[in-house]
Amino acid sequence: MRHSEKFSVPGDIALLYDFVNSIDLRRYVEQGVAHEPGDELETPAQLEKWLQNRGLLKSGSRISHAEHREALELRTALRQFLSSSPTQQTAAATDLERAAARFPLSVTASRKRSLDLQPVARRAISGLGGVLAELVRLSDSGKLERMKICHSDECHWVFYDRSKPGNRRWCSSDRCGNREKTRAYRDRQRRGD
Repeated sequence: MRHSEKFSVPGDIALLYDFVNSIDLRRYVEQGVAHEPGDELETPAQLEKWLQNRGLLKSGSRISHAEHREALELRTALRQFLSSSPTQQTAAATDLERAAARFPLSVTASRKRSLDLQPVARRAISGLGGVLAELVRLSDSGKLERMKICHSDECHWVFYDRSKPGNRRWCSSDRCGNREKTRAYRDRQRRGD
């Protein structure tokens, strides 16, 4: 099951959500079991499979090591951009622009006079331009601020904040939020606050 399906993410940002969460940095223990971090795109072959499962790569196409590196650089730049504070945004935006330049988009027009962005198919990994198209659409809708990275030091999962005020800090209040609040409470108790 894709992460976007498991966490009921809006379909128009599912590719973006799945791509940025293809690396799992979570390092927590829950009910005595340690969560194992992992990377769905660790090798070029894994990236090929990931792209094929989403219809972004033709069967039989191969991903080079250079293309694999570029895809990982795009993912890193997206995660940094989504997690950046206003003071860090310039550097994060520059890194994103540099990584995104390798994934050109074109404007397509329909008979109904609607416009859309589509990846320009030049290389095997060109389909990842769809991730950038979703990011642009999210920004145009004014909802980019709702894509956040969990504030828990043990998590760093990218989540879509559906709360009415849009001020969630954790991907899950029950899990990450509860762990962080419990940790803060214990720290205050130890200090005697």
